[in-house]
Amino acid sequence: MIDTGITQLPNEPDNPYALAITVYLRGIAAVLMLLGLRQWIYIAGVFDEPGWSLETMTTQWQFVTIHLAVVDLVAAVGLWMRVSWGNVLWIYAAVFEIALHTVFEQTFGLDLIIVLFHVASLAGFAALVILEKRYAAKAA
Repeated sequence: MIDTGITQLPNEPDNPYALAITVYLRGIAAVLMLLGLRQWIYIAGVFDEPGWSLETMTTQWQFVTIHLAVVDLVAAVGLWMRVSWGNVLWIYAAVFEIALHTVFEQTFGLDLIIVLFHVASLAGFAALVILEKRYAAKAA
């Protein structure tokens, strides 16, 4: 059998919060993937009802739909791969959507579910990063 040190998993991670952050970000990546695919449903015009097709949207909504269709999916891939640009794109997309549904509420409407999801997910990530740094400082 090939059991080298590269293929074997450690019995216990050095920092348990590192694993928690990985699992957390992959969960966020799954949600972002669904949000991005929802935007592609709008672009493809799967449903004929008004508001469900890119052709029937206002210009502002067309821009936002195309923008989020790309950014959400690319951020999801980056988060899943655990690369730094994935975090940057996710934070950008979250702040973009929070601003979209709060600052520009008159144009895009208030979507509390999306706003609360992004605020809670960013707060959860910040808390995990702080816990990871504290654990690493304590261990050092």
